[in-house]
Amino acid sequence: MTPARQYAKGSAVKADTQAINELKAVLVIADPALWERPSTLGNVELFRTCARLSPPDGGGEEDAVAHAAHMTLRMLAERIEQLTVQIDEPTNAWPGSSNATPQSYWHRWASAWTGQSRC
Repeated sequence: MTPARQYAKGSAVKADTQAINELKAVLVIADPALWERPSTLGNVELFRTCARLSPPDGGGEEDAVAHAAHMTLRMLAERIEQLTVQIDEPTNAWPGSSNATPQSYWHRWASAWTGQSRC
């Protein structure tokens, strides 16, 4: 593994850990109705569940708080998923490896940062 890849992977691991801690902190301070079910899930299923959260129905100030919690949990879960892909990405997909192409590298980079394909 190249030093640059090692640095990038270490950075992604650190950001992933921070996002996981933030997601769990939001769950702890959220409305009990929101965290009762997810608290029994393992990490992977918890992140998938949070990534699929939709805004609650209704209106009013309580619903605005619940909406903010849902949005925050969903964004953090999506970030965790993106970082996990970056961490688990095989080293042969990086420049300098035998089967990497500039197009494959930039495609992965653009997808990781924007969440969509650029190439």
